[in-house]
Amino acid sequence: MIQRILCPSDLTANAKDGVTYAFSLAQRNGAQLIVFHVTSFPSVWQYPCELDAYCGQWEQVLSRFRFDQLLTDSERKVKSFVGEKLRGASSGVAWKPRVAVGRVAEEIVIAALQEDVDLIVMERRRRPLLARVFTDGILEKVSRSAPCPVLLIDATKSINRSGGWRLPVLEEMPSY
Repeated sequence: MIQRILCPSDLTANAKDGVTYAFSLAQRNGAQLIVFHVTSFPSVWQYPCELDAYCGQWEQVLSRFRFDQLLTDSERKVKSFVGEKLRGASSGVAWKPRVAVGRVAEEIVIAALQEDVDLIVMERRRRPLLARVFTDGILEKVSRSAPCPVLLIDATKSINRSGGWRLPVLEEMPSY
């Protein structure tokens, strides 16, 4: 039985299909949904004080403040994304935002372990041919290391025949 679902998202318009499906799946199973976003540090040029030798002893205090602020801002973005783009899909579903800073694939696996999820729902994106040939994508890395099944939403195969919006086709991640 599925009780907890982790749905990683980059909070772009392209991510809407995957998160919408995760909400639908959570609602059908009475599961809690965790909408997860991995963020990164802003450019050094946005904070010239980091390069300034005069920050001295305050550098740790300032960097901690920025880190906390970065996580707070990211959590607010997740809530805003769900509230604005998925208003109808999120009603009646117990969900919570979760954010992290780091490498995306590693942070997804860590969050899945920490949250003790039963399923990870991810959306497939088109990647350039050379990127597919020479590097593993986030989906492949997560699939190999995940402590639970990974459900892949292939939004590239969404069908819209009747003019209405339809959920994307589902695929299972290959096991390596």
